[in-house]
Amino acid sequence: MKKVFWDYNIGNDCTNERDTKFPDDFHATPKKFRGGYGTGYDHTKCPAWKKWTDNCWVVKQPFDVGIKVDTKEERVNTDLSQDAYDQYFHVGENWLGGEYPEIQFKLNYMFWTNEKDVWVEQIPHPLLSRLGFELIPGTFPISEWHRPLVVGLKVLDTDINLMIKKNTPLYYFRLYSKKSDPDFIIEQKQPPEAWHRSNQQENLLRKFAPFKSWDVIKQRVSSGKCPIKWN
Repeated sequence: MKKVFWDYNIGNDCTNERDTKFPDDFHATPKKFRGGYGTGYDHTKCPAWKKWTDNCWVVKQPFDVGIKVDTKEERVNTDLSQDAYDQYFHVGENWLGGEYPEIQFKLNYMFWTNEKDVWVEQIPHPLLSRLGFELIPGTFPISEWHRPLVVGLKVLDTDINLMIKKNTPLYYFRLYSKKSDPDFIIEQKQPPEAWHRSNQQENLLRKFAPFKSWDVIKQRVSSGKCPIKWN
């Protein structure tokens, strides 16, 4: 059994306004994927399905938000106040460069652990595509790389009003280990100063040497050494 700690905030990054959170009785904490899942389906008895859902949790949208991507004006319109929009949305310089517009929710989920060889995988939730969005997935080793999961989206339906209601599933995250097959437990806990310091350094690396980050990750994984001593 391996333990992973998690926390979240809303904002520009994980080095400022670290305690920007909703009240505990408003925010939906991640739930195990199989928790409350209907057992009437035949596939719930399949060991392959059970294996995939081991160590899998669901992250949900924390509040109602209406969105319209106006391709003629090249802007994102929402029903949020300007202050809330600035804090929650990120639109990159090349957000209209692909077939679909790209936007990002600054809903930051941080993970850290004292264990070795622990990875997190971010997986699209199928319900989101019915609402006009596609999550951009990814994976990285949280034992050696200290950055948050955010909500990167391709907007599939443009020039119409879209709505993501509170508690809509945004994505799954799975914890796994390449060298073993353990069970994981998660516990909410504020990341230590060392995590934020490492996150700030790695943000700087992505800005100034954007194609070198994965090389650094591979070197850390191959050496089996985390750059931080937690305790």
